Amino acid sequence: MRRGNSFLAPEVVDLYRHRPPYPRQLFDRLRALARPEARVLDLGAGPGKTGRVLAAHFRHVTAVDPSDAMISLGKVLPGGDRANLDWVNAYAEDVPLTGQYDLIVAALSIHWMDHPRLFPHLATHVTPDHVLAVLEGDAPHNPPWQNDWQSFLTKWVPVMTGEPFDPSVRPAFWNRYQQHVDVIETLTFMSEPVQQTIDDFILCQHSRDTFAISKMGTLRAAFDQELAELLTPYVQADGQLVFSTKTTLTTARIPIPG
Repeated sequence: MRRGNSFLAPEVVDLYRHRPPYPRQLFDRLRALARPEARVLDLGAGPGKTGRVLAAHFRHVTAVDPSDAMISLGKVLPGGDRANLDWVNAYAEDVPLTGQYDLIVAALSIHWMDHPRLFPHLATHVTPDHVLAVLEGDAPHNPPWQNDWQSFLTKWVPVMTGEPFDPSVRPAFWNRYQQHVDVIETLTFMSEPVQQTIDDFILCQHSRDTFAISKMGTLRAAFDQELAELLTPYVQADGQLVFSTKTTLTTARIPIPG
C-alpha cells in the first residue's frame, strides 16, 4: 500500500478543518518568491490550504492531489472556486502537466512522494528561475504541555507504527527530497496564537496519518481519553487551549537537464 493513503479516507478529509492555519508571514514570503503573473503548482494540495490563498495573488494555480474527497472539500472552502485555480485529481509523480511553472509548492506532502520519479517529471515543466518551496510543520510548537506531549508521543507512536519515537531525532524521510534538488535557504515562521478546544485538538491528531481513525480501530477510545486527561490542566478559563505553530520553509531549485 502506498504511504500516506490514509489521506484518501473521507474521515481524514473531514477532520482537516481542525488543522491550524499557516503563519501569515509565511504567505508573505511565498508571494515574494515569484512575480504576480507567475504560474504556481501546488503538489499534495489537500483542500488547498496553500493553493487557495496563493490563487488570490498569482496569475494561475494548479492544485494537485490524489484524493478526490480533498479536492471536493477544497472547492467549497473560501477561494476554492476561483477561476484561476485548477484542481487536478492525480499523484504528483503522474500528473499531466503543460507549460512551465515559476513556483512549485509542497506543503507537508513532499515526504510522501517518489522522488526519483517526481523531480525528472517536474524538471521539464519549470522555468529557469523557478523556485521549489517545501513547507513543514503545523503542529503546536513548545506549548505549555510540551513535556507531557512528548511522553505521550513516545508511548503512542510505537504502538501505531511499530517504530521507536525519539523527539530529539528528526526522521530522515523529511529531508530525502533534498538529494534531488539544490537547496537555496531554510526559514522558519511562527504563527499567531491558535485557540482550540480539547475535542478539536484531539480531532486534529486524527487528521494525521499516524493517528488516522481507520488505523486506530479499538485503540481510539484509550488514545482520546489519555490525551484529554493530559490536556485538561492546560485549558484556559474560556475552555480553550492556546499555542503557536512553527512552519519551516525550504526553498530550492530542481536541476534542469541539458
